[in-house]
Amino acid sequence: MLVRRIGEILLTCIVLGVFGGPAVAQESGPRTRTRIKMLTPWTPRGLSIGMATTEQVKGSCFTRSLASPSRPDAWRCMAGNGLMDPCYQRIMGDEKQLACPVGGPWPANVVLLTLTQPLPQEDRKVPDRDSVLPWALELANGQKCTQFTGATAPVAGMRINYGCPNGFTIVGDIDRSQPVWRVFSEGEKSIALEQEDVAVAWF
Repeated sequence: MLVRRIGEILLTCIVLGVFGGPAVAQESGPRTRTRIKMLTPWTPRGLSIGMATTEQVKGSCFTRSLASPSRPDAWRCMAGNGLMDPCYQRIMGDEKQLACPVGGPWPANVVLLTLTQPLPQEDRKVPDRDSVLPWALELANGQKCTQFTGATAPVAGMRINYGCPNGFTIVGDIDRSQPVWRVFSEGEKSIALEQEDVAVAWF
């Protein structure tokens, strides 16, 4: 009887491991919320580990960032004829240095901007994150998109707010009514807008 009982216990463990026991519990479940991230290019010692400088330029910033308006350390800047937004100010250390990400937050590449004149003294309230668009989005379908801060054409009466690789765009406002945010997107050759889940929102 003891041998038979041990056999039954072993069989039960095998069945649970295959059909719904601990092995299944380790698998990732469905997305429950959109993750919020904020890029931190600076540390008290300088650029964050993992950030790479692709170029060093001199220039000036003329207003708060339009791409990342909820960040008091983000600015809209010029170097020569090049517009860069957002550029994140180094708060601890040389405050004349700003890090301007290249191609969104994902490559971890920045242009290092040294100011030739002081930042503008703007008496402006920084909006909260709930009232502004994120700087960049990662969709559940793998697309990585950055915000357009200039004029764009409308689609279905809505502004094209983000550009993504291969002509993919995000149109209109973000539906934040649920824990998982959703947006309307359209491919370059698509004839319809489709809703996609937002995996990560960058501010």
